[in-house]
Amino acid sequence: MFKIIKKWKELEYLAYHDSLTGLLNRNWLYKNINNIKTKYVYFIDINNLHKINEKGHTFGDEYMKNIIATIKHNGTLLRYAGDEFILFSNYENEVKTNKYYSVGFSEVNQNLIEAIQKADNEMIKSKKYSKTKLINNER
Repeated sequence: MFKIIKKWKELEYLAYHDSLTGLLNRNWLYKNINNIKTKYVYFIDINNLHKINEKGHTFGDEYMKNIIATIKHNGTLLRYAGDEFILFSNYENEVKTNKYYSVGFSEVNQNLIEAIQKADNEMIKSKKYSKTKLINNER
């Protein structure tokens, strides 16, 4: 019986945590979406991970884990998908775009799902700006 309980707890952990990073995952987000209390949403995307993965996906996995470990935050960080992460925080300007990752930001007014979508859209703009800026600076 103890083995079954232990396995159940392992499976439950894996259901709500990312196996690579150990962070909470999208399943956890959707299970808890109505209970998350936060003022701000940050949508974070690792820059140029596809180029890093050309050295091998194991190398890319380690790179991603190292980059995520550098994000200092006071909130809940989760892996949303692939190289995308969401941070729920009560602090403004906590994470900003840099050469390693692009960040979109949104204030949560009423609807958390809308705030996530807005932060995602802002991240896309940030990523485009970063690429344009980098291309223009390389000339």
